[in-house]
Amino acid sequence: MTQESTISGRIDSLDAKQELILKQVWTYLLQFWGIDIDGTKIFNDPLVTSADKKKKKSLLGKLSGSSSTADSENTTAGTYTRGKIHDSLRSQDPKIIQDTFWKTLRTDSPDNLLLRFIRARKWDSDKAMNMLVSSLNWRATKYDANDIVMKGEADMYKNNEAGCIKNLELQKAVLNGFDKKGRPIVLVRPKLHHADDQTEEEIEKYSLLVIEQARLFLNEPTEAASILFDLTDFTMSNMDYQPVKFLITCFEAHYPESLGHLFIHKAPWIFSPIWNIIKKLLDPVVASKVVFTNKTKDLNKYIEMNNIPEHLGGTDTKDLDQFTPVDGSHDELLEDTATRDALLEQRKELIETILKTTADWIHSSDANESRALLNEKIKLNSQLSELYRKLDPYIRSRSSYDIDGTLTI
Repeated sequence: MTQESTISGRIDSLDAKQELILKQVWTYLLQFWGIDIDGTKIFNDPLVTSADKKKKKSLLGKLSGSSSTADSENTTAGTYTRGKIHDSLRSQDPKIIQDTFWKTLRTDSPDNLLLRFIRARKWDSDKAMNMLVSSLNWRATKYDANDIVMKGEADMYKNNEAGCIKNLELQKAVLNGFDKKGRPIVLVRPKLHHADDQTEEEIEKYSLLVIEQARLFLNEPTEAASILFDLTDFTMSNMDYQPVKFLITCFEAHYPESLGHLFIHKAPWIFSPIWNIIKKLLDPVVASKVVFTNKTKDLNKYIEMNNIPEHLGGTDTKDLDQFTPVDGSHDELLEDTATRDALLEQRKELIETILKTTADWIHSSDANESRALLNEKIKLNSQLSELYRKLDPYIRSRSSYDIDGTLTI
């Protein structure tokens, strides 16, 4: 297994224009969170203003049938004024947005989280803000994904959430090994799914638990997971479009740039008309991640044999049908509130340092100062990741993966 190589457009591989666009997004956030910030210089930098002019020309060119390569350029130059609250934030509560943003992080860095949204919107800071705020609002008001993963499987048993429990015990979706890029694999077995086994709310909650658990397996520079849909023994009785639509929405709107490959393995002939419907729902970026495989050798192009289950021709002998109910008996550290509170206070202070350094970085006078402060931010991000590793057992219920040793934060 080799780790995913450095991705262009991450905090440690930004070009000058990309760095400016990241600064623009941070400017809007810092301003909204009550930090005095002046982004006039970065919004009027020739690197982005010239790109904006090219964009406008290309849009005019479309009237005559010409194509544009400027879709990846920022389009907000000239619209910024100091103190401006971005339109996407006007109806939001600053504290809720800020708390939700920082709670969304595990061991990933705040900058790389923002950059996933920025890349998904092709380096348009305005569109990236719209997407980011919509997703944070979704987490804060509709689906508290953070709460779901922190309370974990034990809470589902505690509350007797029958549909969620059934999915857990069926092992319908399980984290099982890594692909050759070091991305965790979510193995999904649709043959185990029947719509009547759970409510819509339960399958969505279960899906978010699996997605958030997959995030716990990510370590920089890896920031995506792969999904393997094993369609062995799939029949029409297993088809359920509602959870499919929910997953598509999640990956397109709330977990951008988080999908490595989506393998569809051993699809029977009855899947063809189903796929014709599903592919029309997919964003082109997500659709480009889909890989159809039929034989073990097809999977082996992407996954080592020891990470391919035995029933699919690999050498992984893990019993996929074995699940021990999680009862919370491994959560003794959750009771140590003194240590938890001390670590949370350290985290709060570190976040304040990150925000101050980010403001200084935005206000930097030249490229050398900007680079020095960016490097300092990268160091602080690493400290934040390490601090989360210490904090994790004091705030998150132990999952089946923690208990069996599969997961080490």
